Amino acid sequence: MDEKNKKIVKILGEDKVRVNELMSNYTTFKIGGPADLFWKAESEEELVNVLGVVREMNIPYFILGAGSNILVGDKGIRGIVVKVQNSKIKIQKQNSKIKINVEAGATIVSLLHELINNSVIGIEFMAGIPGTVGATVACNAGAWQKSLSEKVIRVKVLTPEGEIKWLSKDECKFDYRYSRFKGGKEVILEVELELSSGNPEKIKKQIDENLKKRSGQPKEPSAGCVFVNPKPLSAGALIEKCGLKEKKIGEAQVSEKHANFIINTGNAKASDVVALIDLVKSEVKNKFNIDLKEEILRIGEF
Repeated sequence: MDEKNKKIVKILGEDKVRVNELMSNYTTFKIGGPADLFWKAESEEELVNVLGVVREMNIPYFILGAGSNILVGDKGIRGIVVKVQNSKIKIQKQNSKIKINVEAGATIVSLLHELINNSVIGIEFMAGIPGTVGATVACNAGAWQKSLSEKVIRVKVLTPEGEIKWLSKDECKFDYRYSRFKGGKEVILEVELELSSGNPEKIKKQIDENLKKRSGQPKEPSAGCVFVNPKPLSAGALIEKCGLKEKKIGEAQVSEKHANFIINTGNAKASDVVALIDLVKSEVKNKFNIDLKEEILRIGEF
């Protein structure tokens, strides 16, 4: 461990900072080498404070949510990984409209559970998405031709300069599977949504129906859909037409259930996944002259 890392461990506390923590334990792909340093932020205050320290010391950092939608390199991540776990949810009813303030570390699952309990409708289509609210907004995730950004009023962020401010929906620059936060250095702290009142039984029924639709997706470790759909086409359909279902490199495999998923069949390496991604891109380009864009983010050293 270099002197900078030793110093930050001392500042943040040896009992709280983990050293050489395997990222495969924190990603839905079950892939990833060690992070030099690893810290769990339980509150917004902790998150802001630790980022203030690491930025002042010029230490690289990565903000981790639920570990979905990312591929971490086999050599791991230099600097510090900060896992966001601030997860408060506040519901304010204003006539027929309901304002929801959600901290970035809250999971979509916990948010939906809270909304059912309070008879709030509007994001049932998110059922089954494994991420945190912050990461979901950053990549503008969604399903069934809908995305969470449709319900966003504003987003609270920590800027690289250490300023906390609110950004309007327009300032977030949402687009299909994109926002200004994707791959950027602004850190989402909280999201404000506008939803509506509804019948809890109907809400639960809609969620169950959406989960049933997802039941055909792979159960093996994965990062979700690998490629952005080249609208109006389906990336999965293009990959399937190339005859690549079940194509395997090492222990990474194009899923037989859904060709836009690459699954970890055992102890896949990030290098296996990258090789398979490159092969899929090449085959689709050769057959259809379409350049597939990756939806998942590559993080760390490969």
